[in-house]
Amino acid sequence: MKYGYISYGNTTPEWMGLTWEQRREKLAKIKKEAEKHGFKLIMWGGPFGVSEGTVCVYESEKCLEDYFAMTQAVQHPMTNPRTNIVLQPLEF
Repeated sequence: MKYGYISYGNTTPEWMGLTWEQRREKLAKIKKEAEKHGFKLIMWGGPFGVSEGTVCVYESEKCLEDYFAMTQAVQHPMTNPRTNIVLQPLEF
């Protein structure tokens, strides 16, 4: 079964200094690294209506423990990922 993982965090100063092209290149590397851990980065961006400045959305069949291990191993464009949401899709 696949799960969705949504993580909100504060944007790093390094990330803020990058151009959009540099951000795309860095996200491509992050995506490859996350896939090595069994997580597919399906979207990212700057959320509205929350105090955090960056959001990353992943898909995986792996459990929450594996998700936290992946976030420690992969260099993300955020610090203090204080809001993590795990979603399990409905099956009909």
